Amino acid sequence: MSAERQDFYYLRLSKEDGDIEDGSAEESCSITSQRDCIKRYLREHRFPEDEFEETPSGHPLMSHRWDNIVEIVDDGYSGTSMNRPGMSRLLKLVEAGKVRTIIVRDLSRFARNYLEAGHYLEFVFPAYDVRFISINDQFDSEQLGESTGGLELAIKNLLNQMYSKDISRKIKSAVDLKKLSGEYVYGTAPYGYKKGEKKNTIVIDKEVSEIVKSIFEWAASGITITQIARKLNEAQVVTPSVYLAAVRGKYKTRAVWTFESVRNILANRIYTGDTVPFKSHVVRVGSDRVKQVPEELQQVIPNTHEGIISRELFYQARTVIKSTKKSKASAHPNPFKSLLVCSCCGNRLIKGKPQNKNWICATHRYNPGSDCEKVRFREDKLTEIVLHAINVRCKLLDAKVRRMKQESHSAKSSEQILQTECRTLRKQIEGLQAIKMQHYESYVSGRLSKESFLSKKQEASTKEEELKIRLSVTERKLKEVDEKMKASTMQMETGRKIIEYQEITELTPQLMKELVKKIIIRPDGSIRIEWNFCDEMNEPISFDFSGKATPEEKAM
Repeated sequence: MSAERQDFYYLRLSKEDGDIEDGSAEESCSITSQRDCIKRYLREHRFPEDEFEETPSGHPLMSHRWDNIVEIVDDGYSGTSMNRPGMSRLLKLVEAGKVRTIIVRDLSRFARNYLEAGHYLEFVFPAYDVRFISINDQFDSEQLGESTGGLELAIKNLLNQMYSKDISRKIKSAVDLKKLSGEYVYGTAPYGYKKGEKKNTIVIDKEVSEIVKSIFEWAASGITITQIARKLNEAQVVTPSVYLAAVRGKYKTRAVWTFESVRNILANRIYTGDTVPFKSHVVRVGSDRVKQVPEELQQVIPNTHEGIISRELFYQARTVIKSTKKSKASAHPNPFKSLLVCSCCGNRLIKGKPQNKNWICATHRYNPGSDCEKVRFREDKLTEIVLHAINVRCKLLDAKVRRMKQESHSAKSSEQILQTECRTLRKQIEGLQAIKMQHYESYVSGRLSKESFLSKKQEASTKEEELKIRLSVTERKLKEVDEKMKASTMQMETGRKIIEYQEITELTPQLMKELVKKIIIRPDGSIRIEWNFCDEMNEPISFDFSGKATPEEKAM
């Protein structure tokens, strides 16, 4: 058993309980129930309560046969999709060969899509030698051996999926009726409002409603969105994300008002006291694809709550909003699109027209004097640096793959030696067992006295135990070598795919999407590339480049 492999138990709930929303509990009761069920299972299998320890993060660990059992939770995620933060992390660990056991309360907690569940249970987990335990389903892949659960398991997964779709339709129908009746069932209240004491209602948040009203009045008087954002930043008005994070938590914050943050307020009809219940809809139940409903076809429910502004002011202010219709995609999309990030504010860099030379951070337009104004980079120089970085990375990976290939040959020889030793030890153990049987037969037939029989039996048993210990150690070494070889093979396969890009001379959107996670541009002109692939040398490469723009370069 490799020391790197760990045991995990997985918990999931599709929707947070009411006790979370009102702040009376730190986690859902159902999550607690699942955890208690799994702990009870572990205790019943001779793992006492006092062997559980608390990690610094509060997660329980257990130190005995299960080495560092780790909890992974997805609270508020549907089981119809495997695209969940906790599940994604767990499956990545499986692919990295770092998972020994996965425990769930029942199969529906793992997945409700019967095709995906069957794929992992029947193919992926056995391939990575992962033991999967579903307590309520009495499923333990270790007890099944080479069997995978067969028809019974497939039917259970299919029923889970059918139940999930049926309950999703019923919940959606109930929520839609509440929306049409004017109830607020859209999650967090928008900036300018807060949840009312009565369930599914919102009331005006007096602390910030005047800011919302001022934004609409400025827009109605002809002030542009950019100018409004600048006025708010100069007055040091707290942004919606920062305010909502301080009041309600769980928000990704931006400290600066931008074009988007102001436009989102001006485009939201909810500030008139009306509600637009169906701005978008999923293509089908269980799908992640969302289709936007055209504004002219959107249904409006009037007077669902108290308005901050009048409808007349709303329509007057909308004159400053530019059309949101998407322009026709360029025939030659830019490879750096959505990959360049400002190190100061975290916003994406923009280039504007294709003929423009520089990528810049637009935040300085709304916050003059900030370091964002210094964040700019020539595209031709950026292309040169990234091409060089990719080629350097490929050469490093090429050298690593060659080294790993040599180590793989050595490991293969070690594997063969260990396999031969295991066979030899097993034959010796079988030989001693045969000798003990011969001694017993001699004792029964009277050819051997009881004292001699016991003496010879004890001598053979002692040698047998010594051989079994040696066999156990050898088998453990063999398993460790096998696991290292599997991990090495996976890394070499990944490395070979990247090495194919060695000596490239042109960047394409497809290539950049595959290799680069993001490129961070700093005010001093240096950049940092973060890669999509990882290995033992996965420290992001930073290129210090004196990227101060000349007067000619500043010309857009």
